[in-house]
Amino acid sequence: MPDNKILVCVTDQPQCARLIRRGRELADEQSGQLLVLHVRTRQKTLMGNPDISSALNQLYADARGADAEMEIIASTEVEKTITDYARAQQVTAIVIGASPRDGRPPMSERLQALLPGVRIVTVREG
Repeated sequence: MPDNKILVCVTDQPQCARLIRRGRELADEQSGQLLVLHVRTRQKTLMGNPDISSALNQLYADARGADAEMEIIASTEVEKTITDYARAQQVTAIVIGASPRDGRPPMSERLQALLPGVRIVTVREG
């Protein structure tokens, strides 16, 4: 079992594939294991929404292609869910996308405060 575990946090957006690619790069550099997590916050069912289902299916395919395990957890508490999962899996780094400006500190800063021993890598668009 690898000592380094890289956790990639994805939304249901297809462009999150770039986060998985970055996570794979980090895992390869550190001879680590790659994990992908999607925290499902919406009340909409996946079965009735072909766009979300299609995006998640593509992310599953991207995760498989990157030799990663992907999990979906339903929760309205995104930060707590990520933090709990990261602790349970003993991750050493988390890869996230840049968070929208909503008046709060960025997700990277909030996660770093909750997980001080974990490296937080933010992937910007582009």
